[in-house]
Amino acid sequence: MPPFLLPLLSILTMAELGLPASPALQPGGSQCIEDDCYAVFWSPEQFTGANLVCQQFGGHLMTVRSSVAADVISLLAQGASETSLPNSRLWIGLELEQNCSHEQKGQLRGFRWVTGDNSTSYSKWKHSGRGALCGHQCVAVSEDSASGSVELVWEEHSCDLATEGFLCEYNYPGSCKPLNLEPSIGANVTYSTPFGGKGADFQALPLNSHALVVPLGLDLVCKKVEETPRWSQESLGPWDCRVENGGCSQICREDRGNPECLCSQGTLSKSDLRSCLAEGDLCNPGRCEQYCHLSSEAPGGYTCMCDSGYYLDEDGHSCIDVDDCALDPNPCPQKCVNTLGAFKCECNPGFELLDSECVELLDPCFGNQCQHKCLPLEGSAYRCICEEGFVPIPDQPDRCMLFCNTSECRALCNPYNPDDCKCPDGYILDEHQMCSDIDDCAAGECPGGECINLPGSFQCICGPLYTLSRTRQECIPVEIDSHDEGSGTIPSTEASGPTTSSPVAEPIHSVVLIGIAVSILSIVTVLLATICHLRKKQCAARATLDYKCAGPTKEEVLQQVRTESVPQKL
Repeated sequence: MPPFLLPLLSILTMAELGLPASPALQPGGSQCIEDDCYAVFWSPEQFTGANLVCQQFGGHLMTVRSSVAADVISLLAQGASETSLPNSRLWIGLELEQNCSHEQKGQLRGFRWVTGDNSTSYSKWKHSGRGALCGHQCVAVSEDSASGSVELVWEEHSCDLATEGFLCEYNYPGSCKPLNLEPSIGANVTYSTPFGGKGADFQALPLNSHALVVPLGLDLVCKKVEETPRWSQESLGPWDCRVENGGCSQICREDRGNPECLCSQGTLSKSDLRSCLAEGDLCNPGRCEQYCHLSSEAPGGYTCMCDSGYYLDEDGHSCIDVDDCALDPNPCPQKCVNTLGAFKCECNPGFELLDSECVELLDPCFGNQCQHKCLPLEGSAYRCICEEGFVPIPDQPDRCMLFCNTSECRALCNPYNPDDCKCPDGYILDEHQMCSDIDDCAAGECPGGECINLPGSFQCICGPLYTLSRTRQECIPVEIDSHDEGSGTIPSTEASGPTTSSPVAEPIHSVVLIGIAVSILSIVTVLLATICHLRKKQCAARATLDYKCAGPTKEEVLQQVRTESVPQKL
């Protein structure tokens, strides 16, 4: 054994566990190095059962990744020689699943730690002439004197073997050093760890370990005080100044047997009456949830305060929201909704909040501008609707106009005057109080294109050499730039600017003039036919005439009809 390890033998734990947390097995020895603790158990267990015992206190079978961990095993095994057995084997946390291969992979020969990884900087395999075992294999440490000196080596065994004992490992987020005692107290201190180890000699004690100073009956616990592990106790104020300076962060003074912690100038005592803090750090961020007020008269030198709508919790630091809606009387006339630090009032359906009162809603249709009917909506909104046979005017949603989506529909007549009838725009009053659609296409609409008659209107479709005019009632020729000739487009029949005479100019203008003459003759023929038709209907007309806007040709056809009756437009 290396000479530097000899002083460590004096700090091994020899006593049995004293913790009543579990009636399970207790360690026969334990030690902690910084935040890691190790314990040896002397009881026959298979590999799986041994690991379960370690897990009872949040640990696992020991991982031996360095020579330091190997030396700890030596100390634990030798220090517990009274309870250990000759040639004993101790399980460590190294195993290999089902395998019969003789191939050795890496420093750990394909084995993995119970933590799931295979990282290590140390291994100590026993040299043996036997081949690799089959099945679930695990590793135990045992003494080997073949080299002339006793040393602990690793040996493969079936995991079903019940060894003489096993080693556990526990990891903690922090630890305290052993108590600092004055010589007058002596060394009569017993430490108890959360994993069950108990004794007088430890290098470190993990969080939640207890230290019992027997002569004083003083029980201290290792806990984090402002993120730093320190020995402390639940009661406020210092303890005996001879033990860990009474817990004072600065000066511990005893006056007639009563210990007292003193803080230097510029610092104040904290609420535990043991720690000191600079005045400028008393109200550091996070100390109070909302507001911090410095006060030399308050415990700890400061007082936490809360916003309106909150109250200070019992811990003196947190702020809790006041449920305003639970107050009596209720702050709202009808419904109350609590929010963080405040509340808001709401009203039942049919009411609105006005000057903190819920008043009944007025009929939204009261005083409306709808021409026909009003439909009330949620809140104070409404919508205008039209009678059957009418639709809203697009730019005047509160006004209505006659509508017919077929070629013939019944006219709207005054029930007290059968001769007072109305038709939608684009319709003419016919016999029997019927409105007939005016065939705009028969009147020669859409010159230069194809006309499609629609109920109450018409649509122009232009050819490839024409485009729709701005009035959308005629097709006009598309002007083609003469510079684009030869690109596959048809050249324009008219020039866009001053032109000079060319051999082909005269034939082109002659064709255009002939086309215009033919179009005029066709329009005259259609006009004559339309006039004859309207004269026949004029004798039977008994009411006014409504019509839609049309081109100048149609106006000429209907001019004579206007002299007999005055149209009434919506």
